[in-house]
Amino acid sequence: MTHLLLSPTGVRRLFGLAVVLGGLALAGFTVVGRPLVGVGAYGLAMIATAVSLLRTDSPVFDERDETTSKEAASRTLTVFGLASAVVFPALTVAWGLDLFEWQPWSSAIALFVAVLFLTYGAFVVVIGQRR
Repeated sequence: MTHLLLSPTGVRRLFGLAVVLGGLALAGFTVVGRPLVGVGAYGLAMIATAVSLLRTDSPVFDERDETTSKEAASRTLTVFGLASAVVFPALTVAWGLDLFEWQPWSSAIALFVAVLFLTYGAFVVVIGQRR
């Protein structure tokens, strides 16, 4: 029995396409009021990524990808950290001056960012203690 094998490049393309389309479907269906359809589409896309990794007999990702991912993560945290250091105190001042009212969505974003950086800080402490 013959199995369809993809090249590592083909798997990478399929992987990237599935992640992007899954994320867009999740966001798009949620915006139009069909969140369960969005979650289903996203779930199918994630299954496609997992299956695509099984469709090759050679490595798909290597140390260059790991280096790129680490640098992208570092820059993302830096951008969000700097933006949060300006935006959230400014919103709090505006709230104190009755120029801004915290909405459920803005409160959720603020809480998420706070939890994100608390989690990051916890990992910095734990990893630092191991070294």
